Amino acid sequence: MYSLLIADDEALEREGLELMIRHMMPDTFTFLHAENGRRAIQIAEEERPDFIFMDIKMPGIQGLEAVREIMSRYPSTKIVIITAHDYFSYAKEGLALGVRGYLLKPASLAEVQNTLTMLIAESEEEKRARNDQLALREKLSQLMPLAENELSLMLMLECVQEVELEQLAGLLNLQWEKGYAMALSFSRRSRKELETFQLVKKEIYEAVKQLAKPNLSCLVSPVVGYQMALFIPFPSGKPGYSQRVISLEWGEKIRGFIEERFQVPLSVGIGSIREGWDGMTRSYREAVRVCADDSDIVSVRHYDDITHSSGQKIISLDDEKKLLDALLRHDKQETTERFSLLFERLEQSEPRSFQRLRGEVVGLLLFLSRGVRYGDSAELISSLGAAEDAEALHSGALVWLNGWIDGMKQEKEQSRSSVLQRALLYIGEKYKEDISMESSAEYVNLSPYYFSKLFKLQTGETFIDYVTRLRIDEAKRLIAEQNLSLKEICYEVGYNDPNYFSRVFKKTTGITPSEYRQQACAKSLLT
Repeated sequence: MYSLLIADDEALEREGLELMIRHMMPDTFTFLHAENGRRAIQIAEEERPDFIFMDIKMPGIQGLEAVREIMSRYPSTKIVIITAHDYFSYAKEGLALGVRGYLLKPASLAEVQNTLTMLIAESEEEKRARNDQLALREKLSQLMPLAENELSLMLMLECVQEVELEQLAGLLNLQWEKGYAMALSFSRRSRKELETFQLVKKEIYEAVKQLAKPNLSCLVSPVVGYQMALFIPFPSGKPGYSQRVISLEWGEKIRGFIEERFQVPLSVGIGSIREGWDGMTRSYREAVRVCADDSDIVSVRHYDDITHSSGQKIISLDDEKKLLDALLRHDKQETTERFSLLFERLEQSEPRSFQRLRGEVVGLLLFLSRGVRYGDSAELISSLGAAEDAEALHSGALVWLNGWIDGMKQEKEQSRSSVLQRALLYIGEKYKEDISMESSAEYVNLSPYYFSKLFKLQTGETFIDYVTRLRIDEAKRLIAEQNLSLKEICYEVGYNDPNYFSRVFKKTTGITPSEYRQQACAKSLLT
């Protein structure tokens, strides 16, 4: 049932209107009466009626004043004003205040019924909209932790496109211009520490979330191996140095809390303040680097402190990426050369601190191990941590790098029967046809979303780029044979439009199919 407040200074008017409505719409309303504007305001506050019929002309606080007061406090209230013909100008003013309609005295049965029917329909529609909104909010609340985990993992692993980051950030309503990362690395140097951590890591994750999120408004990653990450927005109006001090205080607070509660040693690394989501990823890498420093000076370290105290910047992120790229291409010679150059630079920047040099090298290899998804972090730290001089550290690191390359090559050979290999074989058979990513994903029984991620991660190319490369390579081969026309070759390699084929060919090779054929003819004449 709905509640209806009738405000009119004439008791007979109120009672007559109630009797009329009860007769027309039985068992639909409970009724409230107010004899003036003041009483109408009080009842609206106390009872929150669904609908109000308000007479304009009443003693004391008049109808329009009461409407104005009620609407200012409860703007969703549905009010219908009742007026005599002489006061129609006031009715128009009421409409401007947001009332839902007006009734001109004496109102007919049909007018009253139509008005109430309209109010009920509006209320029901609003109720459905509210229920839908609540259901959506409930679903979103269930998705939010998953979205936060996904976004934080993207920032940690650097394996996504910018558009995906922005979509997740939008879902989480994050609009950060600047921020920094904090890496939490849990000790596992002894068997006891390792066992303790495995038993309590879920509790640690929940405890860190409860401590950090309300105070820092941050993203909290899941536990990955023996690490967690916090991605923290940079408050506007605070100077960078002040924020560095605050971040170190929070790092110490988290470290002390975890060690006291769970008896698990914790090392904290903090990256510098950077812009955008790409900057957050860089800050995380910086945090991991200084977190890996095995110096006993402090357990909570800030990247800016480490770089400023050494007097030089740590090796650039571009240099790291080039070294990682050489690893992923399984190029031992380039990997060795690039690492040795970086090692020499680090050695020159830390001439008196072998301990800090060792920490830098360990941090670099930890970053590379995540990039190649290979190697045991605990074993790596233990192995390189045992090096007692620069020469042993350099040779030990190269052993790890070469071992990763050998391992990746072996895994690649063993993975020919994997899902991706089956997909590549399928694509190799079907690329001349009207093939799509969706059909390829269905062939290997994966969702298109997951398949696209796996394909890009393993091949380094998008599905479209990969198929295009196969088609253009085949087109080049057919052009060189000179047995088919360019139009026939277009259809042969899977394109339906010769003009489109020509554009793709030129975009890929830098020249048109006709120019490529001329070059091929010239070469054949020379030979």
